[in-house]
Amino acid sequence: MAKSDTDEEFVPKRRTQLIGPAAQARALAEATAKLAARRQRDALPHRIETPRLVLRAPIRGDVSELVKLADNRKIFEVLARLPNPYTRADGIAFVEIFAQRPDERPYAITMNDVFVGVVGFSYHADQPPEIGYWLGEPHWGKGIMSEGVKALIEVAFATGLYPRLIARALKTNAGSLNVLEKAGFKRTGEGPDPITHRTGDPVVFLELEQPKWT
Repeated sequence: MAKSDTDEEFVPKRRTQLIGPAAQARALAEATAKLAARRQRDALPHRIETPRLVLRAPIRGDVSELVKLADNRKIFEVLARLPNPYTRADGIAFVEIFAQRPDERPYAITMNDVFVGVVGFSYHADQPPEIGYWLGEPHWGKGIMSEGVKALIEVAFATGLYPRLIARALKTNAGSLNVLEKAGFKRTGEGPDPITHRTGDPVVFLELEQPKWT
């Protein structure tokens, strides 16, 4: 039957959901934390130079060397979020998706215009930015990671928006702990790692506060 001009279509209305004061406070705190993290991320420079290194955004041209270095069981065993095997699809996803996320700020570490590893920050709503990194095995033992970590920390503190940083490393990963402690991080505790394939492995948690003179 044809519908007349006088017929009214009944559309049920959604009931407005009332949010209590506690929920409103949580939502406001989360939004504020996300905004602060975004400001921290955006305040970092696009390019950081050291005597030997250039830190910059990962690009598609890094993928070949990225995959070659990241597809390494030794690296997978000490990192929380690196897949194994590491494929070209993983490398492209890292450059085009992961590196663009608002809660991540990775830098490609390059030496003589060649990709050698990654260093960067992850941003969380309930804690300070967390520094993370990895370096291709052919470049181990040359002080490259210490140089890159120190450079990133210095530019972060220079923004005035990073009063405190956190980090973690497997208790058995002496090399990573050495890098962090040389950069000034202090151990704050130990516990099981809740992340992915390393669930339950003992992890050292560390913290670094911005020096008062910076």
